[in-house]
Amino acid sequence: MKAWILTVALAPMLSWGNANEAMDLYLNQDYQRAFTLFEKTAELGDGRSQFNLAVQYLRGQGVKADPVKAYAYFSVAMANDFKMAQQARKSVIKRLSSDELQRAQRLAQQLIAEIGRQGSATVRYELSRALTYNPAPSKRINPPTEYPSGLKSDGVPGVASYIFDIDSQGIPRDYILLHSYPAPEFAQSIAEKLDETRFSYSGEVFHNAVIRGVFSGSPDSEVMQQLRTKQQHLLQQARRGDVDAQAELAELLRVLDYQPELWPVDSDVQVVAKQAPMVRFNSITQPDFTPTKMIDPSYYNFNYLVNVDNQGRVQEVSAFEHIDIPSQLDEHAREVMSQWSLGAEQGLLGDSNWYLARFFYNNQEQQASYENHSVVAYADVKPLVNKEKEQQWRYWQLKAAAAGHSDMLYQLGINCNQRLLLEAAERQHSRAQLQLGRCLLTQASGQREQLELARYWLNEAAKQGELIAMRELAGWYVRYSDNGAQLKNAIALAEQVSDETDHPLAYAYLAAAHAKLGNFDEAIDYQEQALSEAEDQSYAQQPFEQTLAAYQKGQLIF
Repeated sequence: MKAWILTVALAPMLSWGNANEAMDLYLNQDYQRAFTLFEKTAELGDGRSQFNLAVQYLRGQGVKADPVKAYAYFSVAMANDFKMAQQARKSVIKRLSSDELQRAQRLAQQLIAEIGRQGSATVRYELSRALTYNPAPSKRINPPTEYPSGLKSDGVPGVASYIFDIDSQGIPRDYILLHSYPAPEFAQSIAEKLDETRFSYSGEVFHNAVIRGVFSGSPDSEVMQQLRTKQQHLLQQARRGDVDAQAELAELLRVLDYQPELWPVDSDVQVVAKQAPMVRFNSITQPDFTPTKMIDPSYYNFNYLVNVDNQGRVQEVSAFEHIDIPSQLDEHAREVMSQWSLGAEQGLLGDSNWYLARFFYNNQEQQASYENHSVVAYADVKPLVNKEKEQQWRYWQLKAAAAGHSDMLYQLGINCNQRLLLEAAERQHSRAQLQLGRCLLTQASGQREQLELARYWLNEAAKQGELIAMRELAGWYVRYSDNGAQLKNAIALAEQVSDETDHPLAYAYLAAAHAKLGNFDEAIDYQEQALSEAEDQSYAQQPFEQTLAAYQKGQLIF
């Protein structure tokens, strides 16, 4: 097989790296480590990684030569649209006996089922479970988002988003950055909006709410022209398999082409931008759903392409971008759509109007301290616009994630998809480590193994300076440990957090650690400080008051 196939195609990742690093290893003839990386990324469904594994099996580079496995991995790369694999596989067939070819074909079928285009282990499948829309409670105070002044005057567009919690009083807490492109000032603007936003919520804690800001900029500005030029440059690099370019192109396309009222879709449906007007529900506004033990306790987020006639009735429905959802949910969603009556917000509906109907179902077991259960089902409808796949930011985000780009994996897994968060966390992505630790902690239900995993990842994030991880880890020690060394570690962590943020829980954990060590005078002092900060920062004060009263009596809380 010709060498040029490799130079164009090689690019998956390290166990803790990405495709670009794997390319460097291969070209430096570090075949064994390169093989490990290719194998890891191949499991995510990356066609190039599968191709490169096949090459190494064929040549015996970093692994014992095995033409049967080479054939199989070339086959699965073909299933993932890596076109070079077709010619390469033909060269392998010549080396195989009839019996070997049959074994190779059986192995190929197995791999395609596991990590092919529709395989259950691919990032695309994980995405169908990870991008769950977790509707936040309605806002009772919703201040405007300030456009960063310097960026606005220069016409710079941007997109930024955070994931955050909402406490029982409707106050946003613990902002964790998802992304901010092309400048960090956009994220700061969103954070300032969150500081003043209040939600209508009376539960214990609402986790994993998302806020996003889209800043339009000036379409004719010099900056916009520069970004479009950059788009073309990144596209050339992304096509050649540069993972970092794929990830940045995803971010850039999201900025340039994101239109909140439209949904890009690469399909056979012929739709024209804004031909179908925005719609409102005239009836059957939302699906009715009761959590049931008949299906897995999980989130389900899935879509349909729907065609609406000029009377607002749904005439045609086809599933779009969801895999292996429970039949009960599919049947229920279709029944709901058959009853919809939609109307144009402005103007009239035409004879044929294509929309994307997005459904959310929450069938998680109820854990009041973890997820929202006031909204268990939700649907919305968005007009469509067709785009070539290479012009869609989601396409490149998936490509980069499958090739091991840690930030893309983190963004896809943020809503507690443990598989994707783990992939990012193993690549030393500190916010992925933090979120994985938080997800494990809140879902542990007292299981020691889960609690220990949570501690491990919180510790990894804390070592990288994530203050929320430090605070959560201090809380872990005071809740689950009586070990003196770990309690002293909790004190050191909580002191660092309190010095940086004056967070009331940091003082509360300082107090708890001292109380467990028998130092109740120090515990009372720190708990009084916790109560003071809770009052200043609008936290519910009763838990802090109750804990203080216990320490004053020499009693432990944790």
